Amino acid sequence: MTQNPSSQSTPLPEQFPWGISYLREDIQDLRQDLRDNIQGVRQEMQEMNQSLRQEMQEMNQNLRQEIQGVRQEMRESVQGLRQEMHGGTQQVRNEVQGLGQELRQEIRALHTRIDDRYELLLKRIDGRFMWTIAAMVALSGLTVAVLKP
Repeated sequence: MTQNPSSQSTPLPEQFPWGISYLREDIQDLRQDLRDNIQGVRQEMQEMNQSLRQEMQEMNQNLRQEIQGVRQEMRESVQGLRQEMHGGTQQVRNEVQGLGQELRQEIRALHTRIDDRYELLLKRIDGRFMWTIAAMVALSGLTVAVLKP
């Protein structure tokens, strides 16, 4: 018993091109979606970087203003101390020593405040970095999930 070649159910080559063209269109759509997703992630990262830069600039500016204010206060205090020292009395000398100690304490307090703000800035930057990494990981997972058949 031989089988008749015309009775086999093999598809004709003319039937394949429409299927292949649909697959090509689907692949092109997936590629475009992936490009759009990547572009969106890049844009979000640029926005986050810009936001971080602005925040850091603002914090730096505020810190510089505070330091400038403290410097001005210190200049005024030193100028006042110089005037009192020219008086030459023991009382003036004692007051100068007391003011010097107060200035040292204020400087220490200022250093502490600066260190605290610096630590806060680092924590903010670390937090933003972690959010950025988490968003990138989530978007990568989403991209893989979309691309996976």
